[in-house]
Amino acid sequence: MKAVPSALQAFFSDHPRLALAFSGGTDSAYLLYATLACGCDVAAYCAVSAFQPAFEREDALRLADGLGAAVRLVPVDPLADDIIREAKKYIGCPYRSGSSSPRGFDCSGFTSYVFRQLGIQLGRSSRDQIHDGTNVKKSELRKGDLVFFTGSRNRRTIGHVGIVTEVMDDGDFRFIHAARKGIVIDGFKSSAYYTKRYVGARRIVEE
Repeated sequence: MKAVPSALQAFFSDHPRLALAFSGGTDSAYLLYATLACGCDVAAYCAVSAFQPAFEREDALRLADGLGAAVRLVPVDPLADDIIREAKKYIGCPYRSGSSSPRGFDCSGFTSYVFRQLGIQLGRSSRDQIHDGTNVKKSELRKGDLVFFTGSRNRRTIGHVGIVTEVMDDGDFRFIHAARKGIVIDGFKSSAYYTKRYVGARRIVEE
C-alpha cells in the first residue's frame, strides 16, 4: 500500500473514530488501509444485498480480514425500482416459446431472466414461480411483485406471469410481461383477457 497523504492523515487525526461502509475493490482497500494505518478506531460495515454478486462480498471480507479489521455485515433490501428498470430494458423484444434471452422470451423466461440479472433466482416455469417468495393479496400489490394468470388453453393451471410496474389508487395495476406480441406493459383492468384469468401474486423482494 502507498503512503497516506498528509491531508488524509490530518482528516483522520481530527476524526479518530469512523464508520466505514465498503465493498470489494482497490478504493475500498485503500480507504480501509488508510484509516487503520492512521490509528483510527474503525467500525467497518459491508452491505449485503440480494442484488450484489457473491464475489464482491467475498472480496470485501477477504480484504478486511487481511488488514485485521472486524466487519459487520449489514443487510440491504434491494429496491423494486431496480427490477422495473431492468425489465423495461427489454420492451419490444420478441416472444419466443421456451426461450429466456433478449433474442426472445416466453413469459416465465422473461421474469426469471430479469430477476437473475439482479442476483435473484426464480423457478423456470410460471408453475414453479408461483411457489417463489411470499403470497400477496391483490389489494396489497407493490411494484416488483409477480402476478399470475391461468393458461389460455387450460383455465385450471398457471400459464402466464408478469411483473407489476405500477399500482393505482383505484386498485388497478400495470404489469410488464412477454405477450405474443413481445415484451409489453399492459393495464390489468383494461384487459378482460387478463382480469378473467387472474390467479394471484407473489412478492420476491421486500422493500
